[in-house]
Amino acid sequence: MVVCCCILIDLYIWLKYKNIELFIVIAVFSVLIILLSIMLIYDLKKYMENLLGQLSDVISSIIDMNDNEVFSSLNDDMLSKLQSQVIKLTNILKSKNIRIKKERDEIQSLISDISHQLKTPLSNLKLYYDLLQEQSISKKDYEEFNFNMKTQIEKLNFLLESMIKMSRLETGIIKLNPNEVNLNDVCLTAIKQVYKKAKDKNSNIEFKIDKNIILNIDKNWTTEAVFNILDNAVKYTNKNGNIVVNISKYEMFARIDIVDNGMGINENEINDIFKRFYRGENSKNAEGVGIGLYLTREIIEKQNGYIKVKSKISQGSVFSVFLPC
Repeated sequence: MVVCCCILIDLYIWLKYKNIELFIVIAVFSVLIILLSIMLIYDLKKYMENLLGQLSDVISSIIDMNDNEVFSSLNDDMLSKLQSQVIKLTNILKSKNIRIKKERDEIQSLISDISHQLKTPLSNLKLYYDLLQEQSISKKDYEEFNFNMKTQIEKLNFLLESMIKMSRLETGIIKLNPNEVNLNDVCLTAIKQVYKKAKDKNSNIEFKIDKNIILNIDKNWTTEAVFNILDNAVKYTNKNGNIVVNISKYEMFARIDIVDNGMGINENEINDIFKRFYRGENSKNAEGVGIGLYLTREIIEKQNGYIKVKSKISQGSVFSVFLPC
Protein backbone atom coordinates (compact mmCIF):
# COMPACT_ATOMS: atom_id res chain seq x y z
CA MET A 1 0.00 0.00 0.00
CA VAL A 2 2.81 2.44 0.90
CA VAL A 3 4.71 1.48 -2.23
CA CYS A 4 1.67 2.18 -4.40
CA CYS A 5 1.23 5.63 -2.84
CA CYS A 6 4.88 6.46 -3.51
CA ILE A 7 4.46 5.38 -7.13
CA LEU A 8 1.41 7.63 -7.50
CA ILE A 9 3.28 10.62 -6.08
CA ASP A 10 6.26 10.01 -8.36
CA LEU A 11 3.93 9.65 -11.35
CA TYR A 12 2.15 12.90 -10.50
CA ILE A 13 5.44 14.78 -10.28
CA TRP A 14 6.64 13.32 -13.58
CA LEU A 15 3.38 14.19 -15.40
CA LYS A 16 3.46 17.71 -14.03
CA TYR A 17 7.07 18.05 -15.05
CA LYS A 18 6.23 17.02 -18.61
CA ASN A 19 3.39 19.60 -18.71
CA ILE A 20 0.79 16.99 -19.58
CA GLU A 21 -2.80 18.18 -19.53
CA LEU A 22 -4.65 18.09 -16.21
CA PHE A 23 -7.52 15.88 -17.40
CA ILE A 24 -5.03 13.26 -18.54
CA VAL A 25 -3.40 13.34 -15.12
CA ILE A 26 -6.80 12.92 -13.46
CA ALA A 27 -7.73 10.06 -15.77
CA VAL A 28 -4.48 8.22 -15.06
CA PHE A 29 -4.90 8.81 -11.34
CA SER A 30 -8.49 7.48 -11.44
CA VAL A 31 -7.43 4.30 -13.22
CA LEU A 32 -4.59 3.73 -10.80
CA ILE A 33 -6.83 4.33 -7.77
CA ILE A 34 -9.42 1.89 -9.14
CA LEU A 35 -6.73 -0.73 -9.68
CA LEU A 36 -5.34 -0.07 -6.26
CA SER A 37 -8.81 -0.40 -4.69
CA ILE A 38 -9.38 -3.71 -6.47
CA MET A 39 -6.07 -5.03 -5.19
CA LEU A 40 -6.86 -3.83 -1.69
CA ILE A 41 -10.32 -5.43 -1.71
CA TYR A 42 -8.85 -8.66 -3.04
CA ASP A 43 -6.17 -8.75 -0.32
CA LEU A 44 -8.76 -7.91 2.35
CA LYS A 45 -11.05 -10.65 1.06
CA LYS A 46 -8.24 -13.22 1.19
CA TYR A 47 -7.33 -12.08 4.69
CA MET A 48 -10.94 -12.31 5.93
CA GLU A 49 -11.40 -15.73 4.31
CA ASN A 50 -8.27 -16.95 6.06
CA LEU A 51 -9.35 -15.40 9.37
CA LEU A 52 -12.87 -16.83 9.15
CA GLY A 53 -11.39 -20.23 8.31
CA GLN A 54 -9.25 -20.11 11.44
CA LEU A 55 -12.20 -18.98 13.56
CA SER A 56 -14.19 -21.88 12.09
CA ASP A 57 -11.40 -24.22 13.21
CA VAL A 58 -11.58 -22.73 16.72
CA ILE A 59 -15.37 -23.26 16.84
CA SER A 60 -14.93 -26.82 15.54
CA SER A 61 -12.44 -27.47 18.33
CA ILE A 62 -15.12 -26.46 20.86
CA ILE A 63 -17.70 -28.74 19.22
CA ASP A 64 -15.27 -31.67 19.00
CA MET A 65 -13.89 -30.96 22.51
CA ASN A 66 -10.34 -30.62 21.17
CA ASP A 67 -7.71 -28.31 22.59
CA ASN A 68 -5.62 -27.96 19.43
CA GLU A 69 -3.97 -24.59 18.84
CA VAL A 70 -5.07 -22.83 15.64
CA PHE A 71 -3.27 -19.55 16.35
CA SER A 72 0.23 -19.36 17.72
CA SER A 73 0.23 -19.12 21.49
CA LEU A 74 3.32 -16.91 21.21
CA ASN A 75 1.25 -14.10 19.73
CA ASP A 76 -0.32 -11.57 22.03
CA ASP A 77 -3.21 -10.59 19.75
CA MET A 78 -6.95 -10.86 20.30
CA LEU A 79 -7.29 -14.14 18.38
CA SER A 80 -4.62 -15.88 20.45
CA LYS A 81 -6.31 -14.68 23.64
CA LEU A 82 -9.66 -15.92 22.33
CA GLN A 83 -8.10 -19.29 21.52
CA SER A 84 -6.63 -19.51 25.03
CA GLN A 85 -10.06 -18.94 26.57
CA VAL A 86 -11.60 -21.51 24.21
CA ILE A 87 -9.02 -24.12 25.27
CA LYS A 88 -9.75 -23.38 28.94
CA LEU A 89 -13.49 -23.71 28.31
CA THR A 90 -12.95 -26.97 26.43
CA ASN A 91 -10.96 -28.44 29.33
CA ILE A 92 -13.63 -27.35 31.82
CA LEU A 93 -16.36 -28.94 29.70
CA LYS A 94 -14.30 -32.12 29.36
CA SER A 95 -13.86 -32.38 33.13
CA LYS A 96 -17.54 -31.69 33.69
CA ASN A 97 -18.59 -34.33 31.16
CA ILE A 98 -16.27 -36.89 32.75
CA ARG A 99 -17.74 -36.12 36.19
CA ILE A 100 -21.33 -36.30 34.90
CA LYS A 101 -20.64 -39.61 33.15
CA LYS A 102 -19.03 -41.02 36.30
CA GLU A 103 -21.99 -39.96 38.45
CA ARG A 104 -24.45 -41.31 35.87
CA ASP A 105 -22.64 -44.64 35.80
CA GLU A 106 -22.61 -44.75 39.62
CA ILE A 107 -26.34 -44.02 39.79
CA GLN A 108 -27.09 -46.60 37.12
CA SER A 109 -24.97 -49.16 38.95
CA LEU A 110 -26.64 -48.28 42.25
CA ILE A 111 -30.15 -48.58 40.82
CA SER A 112 -29.22 -51.89 39.24
CA ASP A 113 -27.77 -53.09 42.56
CA ILE A 114 -30.84 -52.01 44.56
CA SER A 115 -33.18 -53.57 41.97
CA HIS A 116 -31.24 -56.81 42.28
CA GLN A 117 -31.38 -56.63 46.08
CA LEU A 118 -35.14 -56.08 45.97
CA LYS A 119 -35.66 -59.41 44.21
CA THR A 120 -34.32 -61.47 47.13
CA PRO A 121 -36.59 -60.14 49.92
CA LEU A 122 -39.59 -60.19 47.58
CA SER A 123 -38.93 -63.83 46.65
CA ASN A 124 -38.42 -64.73 50.33
CA LEU A 125 -41.66 -63.00 51.33
CA LYS A 126 -43.58 -64.98 48.73
CA LEU A 127 -41.93 -68.21 49.93
CA TYR A 128 -42.72 -67.57 53.61
CA TYR A 129 -46.26 -66.52 52.75
CA ASP A 130 -46.83 -69.79 50.88
CA LEU A 131 -45.38 -71.78 53.80
CA LEU A 132 -47.66 -70.01 56.28
CA GLN A 133 -50.68 -71.13 54.27
CA GLU A 134 -50.00 -74.78 55.03
CA GLN A 135 -52.35 -76.25 57.59
CA SER A 136 -49.83 -78.64 59.11
CA ILE A 137 -47.30 -75.97 60.07
CA SER A 138 -46.11 -76.13 63.68
CA LYS A 139 -46.25 -73.18 66.07
CA LYS A 140 -42.45 -73.00 66.19
CA ASP A 141 -42.20 -72.87 62.38
CA TYR A 142 -45.04 -70.33 62.27
CA GLU A 143 -43.17 -67.99 64.62
CA GLU A 144 -39.90 -68.46 62.74
CA PHE A 145 -41.50 -67.72 59.36
CA ASN A 146 -43.25 -64.69 60.81
CA PHE A 147 -39.96 -63.39 62.14
CA ASN A 148 -38.26 -64.00 58.79
CA MET A 149 -41.05 -62.16 56.99
CA LYS A 150 -40.62 -59.20 59.32
CA THR A 151 -36.86 -59.17 58.61
CA GLN A 152 -37.45 -59.17 54.87
CA ILE A 153 -40.02 -56.37 55.15
CA GLU A 154 -37.53 -54.27 57.12
CA LYS A 155 -34.91 -54.86 54.41
CA LEU A 156 -37.40 -53.82 51.72
CA ASN A 157 -38.22 -50.70 53.70
CA PHE A 158 -34.52 -49.81 54.02
CA LEU A 159 -33.91 -50.26 50.29
CA LEU A 160 -36.94 -48.17 49.33
CA GLU A 161 -35.95 -45.39 51.74
CA SER A 162 -32.46 -45.39 50.20
CA MET A 163 -33.96 -45.00 46.72
CA ILE A 164 -36.16 -42.12 47.94
CA LYS A 165 -33.16 -40.33 49.50
CA MET A 166 -31.18 -40.82 46.31
CA SER A 167 -34.08 -39.42 44.30
CA ARG A 168 -34.17 -36.34 46.53
CA LEU A 169 -30.48 -35.77 45.96
CA GLU A 170 -30.67 -36.13 42.19
CA THR A 171 -33.72 -33.88 41.77
CA GLY A 172 -32.41 -31.28 44.20
CA ILE A 173 -35.60 -31.15 46.25
CA ILE A 174 -33.90 -30.60 49.60
CA LYS A 175 -35.89 -27.50 50.47
CA LEU A 176 -35.16 -26.10 53.90
CA ASN A 177 -37.83 -24.40 55.98
CA PRO A 178 -35.99 -22.88 58.95
CA ASN A 179 -37.85 -22.14 62.17
CA GLU A 180 -36.89 -21.64 65.79
CA VAL A 181 -36.13 -25.17 67.01
CA ASN A 182 -34.84 -26.61 70.27
CA LEU A 183 -31.67 -28.58 69.48
CA ASN A 184 -32.45 -31.03 72.29
CA ASP A 185 -35.68 -32.00 70.48
CA VAL A 186 -33.77 -32.61 67.24
CA CYS A 187 -31.28 -34.96 68.94
CA LEU A 188 -33.96 -36.78 70.94
CA THR A 189 -36.03 -37.43 67.81
CA ALA A 190 -32.98 -38.81 65.99
CA ILE A 191 -32.09 -41.03 68.99
CA LYS A 192 -35.64 -42.43 69.10
CA GLN A 193 -35.40 -43.37 65.42
CA VAL A 194 -32.23 -45.37 65.96
CA TYR A 195 -33.02 -46.68 69.45
CA LYS A 196 -34.45 -50.05 68.40
CA LYS A 197 -31.44 -50.91 66.25
CA ALA A 198 -29.14 -50.02 69.17
CA LYS A 199 -31.23 -52.09 71.57
CA ASP A 200 -31.04 -55.13 69.26
CA LYS A 201 -27.23 -54.89 69.49
CA ASN A 202 -27.41 -54.21 73.22
CA SER A 203 -25.64 -50.89 72.58
CA ASN A 204 -26.14 -47.99 74.94
CA ILE A 205 -26.94 -44.46 73.76
CA GLU A 206 -26.25 -41.74 76.30
CA PHE A 207 -27.61 -38.23 75.69
CA LYS A 208 -26.02 -35.45 77.71
CA ILE A 209 -28.66 -32.73 77.62
CA ASP A 210 -27.45 -29.17 77.86
CA LYS A 211 -29.56 -26.08 78.50
CA ASN A 212 -32.12 -25.33 75.83
CA ILE A 213 -30.38 -24.21 72.66
CA ILE A 214 -32.75 -22.54 70.20
CA LEU A 215 -31.58 -22.39 66.58
CA ASN A 216 -33.16 -21.17 63.37
CA ILE A 217 -32.94 -24.43 61.40
CA ASP A 218 -35.09 -26.93 59.51
CA LYS A 219 -36.11 -29.46 62.17
CA ASN A 220 -36.95 -32.41 59.91
CA TRP A 221 -33.87 -32.25 57.69
CA THR A 222 -31.52 -31.54 60.60
CA THR A 223 -32.99 -34.56 62.41
CA GLU A 224 -32.30 -36.59 59.28
CA ALA A 225 -28.66 -35.40 59.31
CA VAL A 226 -28.14 -36.34 62.98
CA PHE A 227 -29.96 -39.65 62.47
CA ASN A 228 -27.62 -40.64 59.62
CA ILE A 229 -24.56 -40.14 61.84
CA LEU A 230 -26.19 -42.01 64.74
CA ASP A 231 -27.28 -44.81 62.42
CA ASN A 232 -23.69 -45.26 61.24
CA ALA A 233 -22.45 -45.17 64.84
CA VAL A 234 -24.80 -48.03 65.78
CA LYS A 235 -24.08 -49.93 62.57
CA TYR A 236 -20.30 -49.89 62.93
CA THR A 237 -20.17 -50.36 66.71
CA ASN A 238 -19.96 -53.91 68.01
CA LYS A 239 -22.52 -55.42 70.37
CA ASN A 240 -22.54 -53.92 73.87
CA GLY A 241 -21.06 -50.76 72.43
CA ASN A 242 -21.48 -47.26 73.80
CA ILE A 243 -22.57 -44.10 71.97
CA VAL A 244 -22.62 -40.64 73.53
CA VAL A 245 -24.49 -37.62 72.14
CA ASN A 246 -23.42 -34.32 73.64
CA ILE A 247 -24.53 -30.80 72.71
CA SER A 248 -22.94 -27.51 73.71
CA LYS A 249 -23.17 -23.87 72.76
CA TYR A 250 -20.49 -21.38 71.80
CA GLU A 251 -20.81 -17.73 71.00
CA MET A 252 -21.27 -18.25 67.26
CA PHE A 253 -22.09 -21.96 66.92
CA ALA A 254 -23.96 -24.79 68.58
CA ARG A 255 -22.13 -28.11 68.55
CA ILE A 256 -23.37 -31.72 68.47
CA ASP A 257 -20.79 -34.39 69.26
CA ILE A 258 -21.64 -38.01 68.45
CA VAL A 259 -19.01 -40.29 69.99
CA ASP A 260 -18.80 -44.07 69.53
CA ASN A 261 -16.34 -46.81 70.45
CA GLY A 262 -16.77 -48.70 67.20
CA MET A 263 -14.37 -49.96 64.55
CA GLY A 264 -13.21 -46.47 63.54
CA ILE A 265 -12.26 -45.04 60.15
CA ASN A 266 -8.94 -45.13 58.33
CA GLU A 267 -7.30 -41.72 58.41
CA ASN A 268 -6.88 -41.69 54.62
CA GLU A 269 -10.64 -42.27 54.20
CA ILE A 270 -11.92 -39.44 56.39
CA ASN A 271 -12.01 -36.96 53.49
CA ASP A 272 -13.93 -39.46 51.33
CA ILE A 273 -16.69 -40.66 53.65
CA PHE A 274 -18.92 -37.69 52.77
CA LYS A 275 -18.70 -38.35 49.03
CA ARG A 276 -21.76 -39.63 47.25
CA PHE A 277 -21.92 -43.46 47.05
CA TYR A 278 -18.60 -43.84 48.90
CA ARG A 279 -18.30 -46.90 51.12
CA GLY A 280 -15.18 -47.42 53.21
CA GLU A 281 -13.16 -50.59 53.55
CA ASN A 282 -14.80 -51.40 56.90
CA SER A 283 -18.33 -51.04 55.50
CA LYS A 284 -18.27 -53.64 52.72
CA ASN A 285 -20.24 -56.19 54.73
CA ALA A 286 -22.74 -53.71 56.23
CA GLU A 287 -26.00 -52.71 54.62
CA GLY A 288 -26.05 -49.32 52.96
CA VAL A 289 -25.57 -47.54 49.65
CA GLY A 290 -23.23 -44.72 50.66
CA ILE A 291 -25.53 -41.70 50.59
CA GLY A 292 -26.30 -41.14 54.29
CA LEU A 293 -23.24 -39.05 55.18
CA TYR A 294 -23.33 -37.29 51.82
CA LEU A 295 -26.91 -36.24 52.53
CA THR A 296 -25.90 -35.18 56.07
CA ARG A 297 -23.17 -32.88 54.81
CA GLU A 298 -25.49 -31.34 52.21
CA ILE A 299 -28.12 -30.59 54.87
CA ILE A 300 -25.64 -29.07 57.33
CA GLU A 301 -23.82 -26.98 54.73
CA LYS A 302 -27.10 -25.64 53.32
CA GLN A 303 -27.68 -24.23 56.81
CA ASN A 304 -24.21 -22.60 56.89
CA GLY A 305 -22.83 -25.28 59.21
CA TYR A 306 -20.00 -27.78 58.89
CA ILE A 307 -18.86 -31.18 60.16
CA LYS A 308 -15.54 -32.37 61.64
CA VAL A 309 -14.48 -35.99 62.12
CA LYS A 310 -11.86 -37.58 64.38
CA SER A 311 -11.32 -41.31 64.27
CA LYS A 312 -8.84 -44.11 65.00
CA ILE A 313 -9.08 -47.71 63.92
CA SER A 314 -10.54 -49.94 66.66
CA GLN A 315 -10.94 -46.93 68.98
CA GLY A 316 -14.08 -45.30 67.61
CA SER A 317 -15.05 -42.02 66.00
CA VAL A 318 -16.21 -38.53 66.94
CA PHE A 319 -18.52 -36.67 64.54
CA SER A 320 -18.90 -32.99 65.45
CA VAL A 321 -21.71 -31.01 63.82
CA PHE A 322 -21.53 -27.20 64.02
CA LEU A 323 -24.63 -25.08 63.35
CA PRO A 324 -24.72 -21.28 63.51
CA CYS A 325 -26.62 -19.76 66.42
